[in-house]
Amino acid sequence: MSTTSSSDQPRVRFSLRWKITLPFMFLALVLGLVATVIVNQFLGEAEKVRFLRQLIDSGQQAADEVVRVEERLLEIERAIANTEGVPEAVALSDAEDLRERVLSLVFNTDVDVAVLLDRQGTSLLAARRSSPGAPQGDYVILRGEGYYQDWPFVQRVLGLDSQAGDNEDPIGNKQAGLHSIRLGEEEEFVLFVAGPMVNEEGTIFGAVLVGEYLDNLIDRLSEDARAEVSVYDVNTQQLMSSTFKSEETWDPPGLTLSSEIILAAQSPEGEGGPYRTIEVAMHVYGEVLTPFQVRRGSEEVGVIGISLLRGDDPDQVYREYQERATLVIQIGAVALVLIVFTGLLISNTITQPLVDIADASAQVAIGNLDTHVKEKGRDEVGVLARTFNSMVDGLREGAVYRDLLGRAVTPEVREQLRGSLAKGGVLLEGQTAKATILFVDLRGFTSMAEEAEPEEVMRTLNEYFSGIVPIVARHGGVVNKFDGDAIMAFFGILPRRVPPQVSALQATHAALEIQDFVKRVKELRSSNWLPALEVGIGISTGEVIAGGLGTSDRLHYTVIGDTVNTAQRIQQITREAGSGNLMISEDTYNYLDKTRKQFEFGRCGRAQLRGKRQEVMVYEVTGRWTRLVDCSDIQESATVHWQIGKD
Repeated sequence: MSTTSSSDQPRVRFSLRWKITLPFMFLALVLGLVATVIVNQFLGEAEKVRFLRQLIDSGQQAADEVVRVEERLLEIERAIANTEGVPEAVALSDAEDLRERVLSLVFNTDVDVAVLLDRQGTSLLAARRSSPGAPQGDYVILRGEGYYQDWPFVQRVLGLDSQAGDNEDPIGNKQAGLHSIRLGEEEEFVLFVAGPMVNEEGTIFGAVLVGEYLDNLIDRLSEDARAEVSVYDVNTQQLMSSTFKSEETWDPPGLTLSSEIILAAQSPEGEGGPYRTIEVAMHVYGEVLTPFQVRRGSEEVGVIGISLLRGDDPDQVYREYQERATLVIQIGAVALVLIVFTGLLISNTITQPLVDIADASAQVAIGNLDTHVKEKGRDEVGVLARTFNSMVDGLREGAVYRDLLGRAVTPEVREQLRGSLAKGGVLLEGQTAKATILFVDLRGFTSMAEEAEPEEVMRTLNEYFSGIVPIVARHGGVVNKFDGDAIMAFFGILPRRVPPQVSALQATHAALEIQDFVKRVKELRSSNWLPALEVGIGISTGEVIAGGLGTSDRLHYTVIGDTVNTAQRIQQITREAGSGNLMISEDTYNYLDKTRKQFEFGRCGRAQLRGKRQEVMVYEVTGRWTRLVDCSDIQESATVHWQIGKD
């Protein structure tokens, strides 16, 4: 056994503890930096979300106020249409009568615009406040205006829209629209609500329009939403009216809305419409856009922009940023300490068992198979420890098996021996069993060894043995030992006990298979002008003692007894009986009682065996009629192996 000094053992260049800890430290640093960025972004996004939500709430309040204004105008429209005498005066186009009946109601309701139209859409009476900011009662009274009939919603009310057809409007016959009217030199936009006047036969003979100036409307919306309000035309994409003062309004290019932002504002998926920033009088506002809808949201007459001043104090924002950054750094420092501490704890938990296994592996490397590591846990390290111990146990057992049986045994034999040892080693203490012993001797080998080179002698033996051993194993036997040019094998003990009738049959078939193999090799050697070798085989069946033979540190599993000696002596007399003979004992012949018809028998008789006082009856087996197992593949591979080795 070779020894290895501690200086020759592999040394750890970079501890696994640091390999685990350093990534934790780097990860902590990265996490700290990332957390700083994320927290700041989160706070910024939270502030933006809060601002947007405030804008959305203001937009919703403005939309609700539009609904209330529309309902108020509808009430005034119904009141005018239902005033006594008004329908008759409209039907007769009596403007003076309408003036007396309607003006007082207009003054009392303080509505901005009230118009009564005839069947053709011409005004019979139009009362409008002189300007959006005019005091109560300051009205201009007009008649005979014909431009109302060109407005689409007026055409629908009067039934003049040919495209509308006879389909009934599910919302009703009331209409609404946003149009401009001229007040002197100025144009003012007005939100109108219109309703038809119908006689008892269902014929429309006129209409009532009630409206509120857009400037007054957005002032109302601004007050209710507590924000600046602007209204945009969806067709021209230009500003129509705004609560921003004229000296505060921005340049004309900033008034224009893009088609994309208008479509986004009109999109039903948009929660509160799109958001943009605008600058007015060097102040930055955030503006959210929402559709300007009337008639219960069925018609859009424009886009409403709700604007709030983003008036955060920069110094205050910077101080808050510093406080947040400081907090993040403190949290990051604590996290770094915790991560490093956790990394060290985890690495020590992982590396210590690995260090133990590494030390134990070094001991195994120098041949110490008594090494054992502690098995802790069910994780990968625990599995590694158990696997290591199992590996060492396997190496230890392998060394024992090699000492006991050598390498020329089947896995079944090794497993049987493993189970026997695991049960307390009873098998090694010696057990009596009936078995069949086979001896094979290579005749003519001694004279060849005197003339050939030692390497050639060794190669020839190995070539023969490489074919004979598999044949024995395939027939259930175990090659127990090699003695020069002789082989001893036993049948019926390992891998499991079988009756002597079976072991005798196995050994006899194996012997005939060996003869066939040797015959094939003989032909190959003759074709290459090499000396041919013959085999003599002796078989005996009877009681033997099987167990471990030797000392505690060097055991060899074998079988001993008179049966073994008898098989060896029978093999020796095959030299006298002729080349290539196979001889079996009388006991083997008797155990083949029911299977003798499988074989051909030749001579038989009593023979005086060396060391035996009495003669022993022996039988020659000259052939067989059937095979026990198919060993043709073994024979072919073995002979090919011999031929390749020879070449």
